[in-house]
Parts: sequence; C-alpha cells; structure tokens
Amino acid sequence: MFGVVVILYKEGIPECVLLMQSIEELAARYPATKFVKIISTDCIPNYPDRNLPTLLVYNNGAVKGNYVGLHSFGRRCTPEGVALVLCQSDPVLNDGQRGNEQSREAVIEGVRKRFIEKVVLDHEEQEDDSTSD
Repeated sequence: MFGVVVILYKEGIPECVLLMQSIEELAARYPATKFVKIISTDCIPNYPDRNLPTLLVYNNGAVKGNYVGLHSFGRRCTPEGVALVLCQSDPVLNDGQRGNEQSREAVIEGVRKRFIEKVVLDHEEQEDDSTSD
C-alpha cells in the first residue's frame, strides 16, 4: 500500500506557506508516505490561484481525497490537523514500521492522540494567557 500526498502551490501565497510547513513536518514523521509539491500551473495549466493550496491524496494509484484551500484543515492548519484529515478518506500516512493493518491502525491512533494533545495544550495556553492579563 503506497500513499502519495501531492500539494499544488505557488510561491508567495501565505496559505501555501502555512500548509507546506505542516506537510514538511508530516513528511519527516511518515517516511513511507510519499509527499510531493508541484507548482500548480506546472501541473494544471491555468489552475486558479484561489484554489491554492490544493492537496491531492492517492493510495495505490487511485485518488482518495482532494482538498482545496485551508478550510478542511482547521483554523490553524497544524500538522496534527492535516494528519487527521489525511486519515479520514483512506489513510495514506505510513510510518514505515510494518506494512500490515495493525501498523495502519497504530498510525491512525497516533494521529488522533497527537491531535487531541495539541488541542488540549492550545486550550491550556489560551487559559494561561487570559489569566495573566
């Protein structure tokens, strides 16, 4: 099972920079998943900038997800939020440890756990900020 995540982007678009940061962190965390970035108009002539960034998700050669813009990934577009979305349609994240169903479930559970930890940490930081005013 081979997962590929393609990001269509253009330089100078802040939303692309934000998503690219999350994708780079996920690429380091999931080395068996292939992450590819392509300048949108090099791939699709006249692709509208308003659709950027766009993530295309493939698994075993078939399209499993298509995410246009940042709204799919939550307000802050964190690596945890992006990973959670990538695990929804057909999980493509692979840690390279084992290629079986048990490994896949472990990856999904790890993504969920990191997402929850990030949300709790962000919430605690917001509370600390509001009490220190």
